[in-house]
Amino acid sequence: MLCKMKEKKYEIRVIQLFETYGEVYQPYISPVIQALKADTKLHVDVVAFNAHDTVDFFVPRYKKRWLKEKWYALTHNSRLNYLEILCLEQQAAIIHVQQSYLFSKVTNLLDLPRDQRPLVVITLRGGDTYVKPWYAKKWQDFYKNYGHVVDAFVVMSNHQKNYLHDKWGVSLERVHVIPISFGQAFNASIKQADPSVMRIVSAFRMCWEKNIAGNLLAVKILKDRGIHVQYHLYGDGADSGQAYYLIDKYNLQDCVAYHGRLDNSELKAQLKRYDFYLQLSYSESLGMSVIEAQSQGIPAIVSNSDGLPEVVVHNQTGFCVAPHDSEAAATHLLQLWQNPDLYKQFSQEAIAFSHQHFSVETEVEALRRLYKSLIP
Repeated sequence: MLCKMKEKKYEIRVIQLFETYGEVYQPYISPVIQALKADTKLHVDVVAFNAHDTVDFFVPRYKKRWLKEKWYALTHNSRLNYLEILCLEQQAAIIHVQQSYLFSKVTNLLDLPRDQRPLVVITLRGGDTYVKPWYAKKWQDFYKNYGHVVDAFVVMSNHQKNYLHDKWGVSLERVHVIPISFGQAFNASIKQADPSVMRIVSAFRMCWEKNIAGNLLAVKILKDRGIHVQYHLYGDGADSGQAYYLIDKYNLQDCVAYHGRLDNSELKAQLKRYDFYLQLSYSESLGMSVIEAQSQGIPAIVSNSDGLPEVVVHNQTGFCVAPHDSEAAATHLLQLWQNPDLYKQFSQEAIAFSHQHFSVETEVEALRRLYKSLIP
């Protein structure tokens, strides 16, 4: 009598590293982590430097870290830090650094032979690719010394991938495009624009990269053309004063409302009130709020900078214009607003495109493939 052999459970142990995990971090990471934890072929632990009841391990304060590091150095002749020791003790196959500025916490691991350490994956979300390496020596040195050692970089767009290679010398083979997701897929309704007033929304961090002036200038152009327009701006940041100043300078007090920052759940609820999304950024690895707006059927008018043309299909889900061309942005907004059938078509396409390419399910599946491809 033949006995069927018991199937061996195949498991990859993955540590997900954060400074802070939970509601403080970007709101879409939790569903991604929970979906990865549900995969029986993965064992996922969340490690954070700030304690939270949803983490599996947290890195303690200095004294406890120092004692463990000192003991380990004496017994293993090694200079690993607390986190790196934890990775080895847990026999992690992969450590995924979700907040890229934590790279310094794993460089001792990267100095070890590859077969004596976990594989290291680092997610780059934008500023760590397009901005910081131009002026911060620590980022320049990191890419120079470890760009060829990190086992995989996760980036948001193909543009970011090529930029990382062309400017900072990271091999294309080490860079994997896995865009961030807007959340779980849902049944979105095709929108129809309000014919009595053009309702436009933007939601982004107030900084030079977002081109606050260009967005407001597009609204001014519409107002000067006699269009009844209402523009609502959400977000905070170092340059929030610029928004207030330009609203006054352009005499837009009657048609622009600056709300500051909203929690993501509130912002999602507010997005439904608007018919157009506007974002004429100078630099953008992807554009999370653009994706989220399109997932609700809101056509987007964005700049053609960096990764944004990978988020908006020009002349299908929205329009891409040069970041300085507020006139073109205004013209496209007017074009859709004055053509209800075209607007409805764009709304339908925006829903289909975003749900196909940027849902949590799509992101999770891409991460699964990446982890499994790294393990021999």
